Amino acid sequence: MRTSAPRTLVLLLGFAGGFLALTNAAIGQEGVRRVTLRQALEEFVENSPALRVARSEAAQVAGAARQSQVYSNPSFELDHDNLEHDDPVHGTERFWEQTLKFVQEVEWPGRTSARRRAASHTIDASAAGLRDDAVQLASEVREAYALAWFAEEAERAVGQSAEVIRRVTDDAEVRLEAGDISAYEARRLRLERLQAEQELADAGLRARAARRRLASLISPGAGTQEVGPSEGLREIPPPIGREVALRDLDLRPDLEAAARELDAAQAGVEIASFVRKPSPTVGLGYRHHRDGFAGAAVGVSVPLPLFDKGRGTQAEAAAQSSAAAHRLDLRRRLAEYELLDALDRYAAGRTRVEVAVESLIADGESLLSSATAAYAEQEMTLVELLDAAGAFQGARLTALSLQSEAWIAYFDLLRVTGRGPLEEP
Repeated sequence: MRTSAPRTLVLLLGFAGGFLALTNAAIGQEGVRRVTLRQALEEFVENSPALRVARSEAAQVAGAARQSQVYSNPSFELDHDNLEHDDPVHGTERFWEQTLKFVQEVEWPGRTSARRRAASHTIDASAAGLRDDAVQLASEVREAYALAWFAEEAERAVGQSAEVIRRVTDDAEVRLEAGDISAYEARRLRLERLQAEQELADAGLRARAARRRLASLISPGAGTQEVGPSEGLREIPPPIGREVALRDLDLRPDLEAAARELDAAQAGVEIASFVRKPSPTVGLGYRHHRDGFAGAAVGVSVPLPLFDKGRGTQAEAAAQSSAAAHRLDLRRRLAEYELLDALDRYAAGRTRVEVAVESLIADGESLLSSATAAYAEQEMTLVELLDAAGAFQGARLTALSLQSEAWIAYFDLLRVTGRGPLEEP
């Protein structure tokens, strides 16, 4: 028994209406705040607790470094001595002496300048370390944005496939009563519908989890509110040349931090060399006696390096400088390897998008459209329709996966080249 033309038209219109309803529902989820990638990064800079922790730690290091370069304070001394002497002839004789003195440790000029250089390099290293923390955290935000976009698009694709199966199942009940299909085909459709609805529910859970992950990174004080992308990712990420990426390698803040740490360690070696030349302490004051004698009082105190010659301190400083030099070399080598790996993954992902995504999307939609039309006209079997729905869903998810992977590779390349939250090539 063949389906009439009006019934066929109703079925096709039902498919189209289901697609539109599903698309509108996916775009306008209630309770989801929408942001662009730029807005997400701006909110991250303003609200991120992890970035606030990094700022506080950098400020702590900078404060300690500034304190380490401060010249020592002078001290004020006031001495008053009362002396008595019992003389058998003259009786008890009393004598007193007062001394007012300012005491100051006088540091060798070379040591003072070395301390200031070490402090300045340490402050610069902490600032570079803060920028590196911002780069790493911003990369997490970019990746979370891409994954939220992928999860929502995947939910939409799974929903379209499930909608086809749901409407075909509803129609199958009518066709079963009319004797157009067997009871086996109807049961098969019911099972496929249950599986499709389960897949759709799982896709919805993944989408909500991805939006919550994005919200936790950019607006952690918003409670359970979900944050989703307000705009889709372009099909192909922007191009980044190998020469540009290699040139930007020296701009990485972690390499700058390592270089400044080496400078500070080298200044520490110079500071340690002054252990053999102790800083003298100079006192200048005024002394007054009971008998009327008064005048200036000058004193100098110089530690004698007889037992503590500072050899351990010098060895420690030299070892720290050597470790800082090796650390800088290691970081540079690892950064070069990381950059080459990121370039390869980005180039491969971009090529896959250029070659496959457009055809995957177009062929999948064409296949599903022709299959639903053929099934409505009873020109295609149930198994063939289910295969077409599965092929459509697989093609769409593959295309979305290739796009998201290419964008994540692009965002990782931004991280490897040291791009901050609001910096683009």
